[in-house]
Amino acid sequence: MKKLYLALLLAGSLTTAFAQDHPGMKTMDLTAAQMAHYMAPGWNLGNTLEAGSYDNNFTAVAGTASETEWQPTKTTQQVLDAVKAQGFKSVRIPCAWVMGHIADKAAMTIDPAWMNRVKEIIDYCINAGLYVIINDHWDGGWLEYDGFTTGADVSAKKEQLRKLWTNIANALKDYDERVIFAGLNEPGVGGGSSDAKGKLMLTNQWSPSDADLKKFTDRLIEYENVFVDAVRATGGNNAKRVLVVQGPMTNIGHTVKYFDASRINDTAKDRLMVEIHSYDPYNFCQNTDAKTAYYYWVEHGPKRASHISNAQEEQSIKNSFASLNAAFVDKGYPIILGEYGAIHRTLSSSEGTQSNHDESRQYWYQLVTAEAMQDGVIPFVWDTNATGSNTMTIVNRRDGSVFDQFDLDGITAGAREAKEDYEGTYPAPSTTSISLVSAEKSSEGTVYDLCGRVVKSHVSNFRETSLPKGIYLFQGKKYVKD
Repeated sequence: MKKLYLALLLAGSLTTAFAQDHPGMKTMDLTAAQMAHYMAPGWNLGNTLEAGSYDNNFTAVAGTASETEWQPTKTTQQVLDAVKAQGFKSVRIPCAWVMGHIADKAAMTIDPAWMNRVKEIIDYCINAGLYVIINDHWDGGWLEYDGFTTGADVSAKKEQLRKLWTNIANALKDYDERVIFAGLNEPGVGGGSSDAKGKLMLTNQWSPSDADLKKFTDRLIEYENVFVDAVRATGGNNAKRVLVVQGPMTNIGHTVKYFDASRINDTAKDRLMVEIHSYDPYNFCQNTDAKTAYYYWVEHGPKRASHISNAQEEQSIKNSFASLNAAFVDKGYPIILGEYGAIHRTLSSSEGTQSNHDESRQYWYQLVTAEAMQDGVIPFVWDTNATGSNTMTIVNRRDGSVFDQFDLDGITAGAREAKEDYEGTYPAPSTTSISLVSAEKSSEGTVYDLCGRVVKSHVSNFRETSLPKGIYLFQGKKYVKD
């Protein structure tokens, strides 16, 4: 028979560590800036829940098997524990919904099996002490491409977006403030599910005019207001949940110049973040053409005569983050660097020296992480779980080991270098105790686990509950079941 012990409120290191990792405890009281204190650096569960094909848009044919369509490993608690152990504080979970997981197009109903799997992975993150961002990630281009063409039925797209985020928000509304919603991914970038073309659709290869970018941003803000309104309308924890909106193309320059976050009509105060992405310079970070790619990127160490960065590129990175600080952070909008990364290349002897390339990546990751955090930008490294050449992978999910120690060391060093400045921008909130879970005075109460999640509601006698081993909170006290 299980023994039940009434435990005293724990003091000392356990209480302190718990309070630091789990501020708020279901109160939903932390602002976006206060949340930011706990979130850097972050990591992406890339090529996983967003995988699939736009041929499956508005169907439920993809199922849970799509999780391993673009990478080989099913996500486990071990994977997220490994991410936490490497010093990451947050996980961004790119998600597809429309692309193979819609059970009813008219109502934008989500396949229950898929939603349950998303929740499982959120729970893994929470159990590991990580903050979580859930988004609608490209998703077959149903909105991020098709919604921005000149021929788009904007009213219809808005209604689909409203229904989709209403369903997501209702399904996840019981999660506390450590779960954040991001409305889109990279609006205006990439291909889509139709052949429609138009100047409102922005691509990496096209240099839009000021007029086109203004039109594009106006439409983007319309969609993002629908997202915010839909989430807030579901009530409960979602009325105050921190939300993330994306700048045009998540391009830093376009976002600083054209995106005004005050145009997002949020009923909650100080609960918005803005997202951008950066893979700069392109020739070092993403280019796979051997004729034009940079294999080395550091003027302060080994280099090859060609394919090398210069001081202007470093200064450009610094200037970009400084501009985000002035345009958003100083105005109360924390910035999410939702993706950044540089390709890990396996070089032949004719291409160059592997150690020089490795050192270059390490330097780049340190520089970008430090410069971002020093300006109040929360960096989330892109990680695909691919372990060949031309990959962006930090953690080998097969066994939780480190795949690329150079990249990880760069991120770790950059975060350490920027810690003081970052915490100056986002100081810790005054939360210092687990006691923020208030004692309930009624005859019935709610049982919480130590992650702040509701375990059982309407409980009048804790001793009569059937619960697994663990430590629980009930009516302002801690209980231990073993």
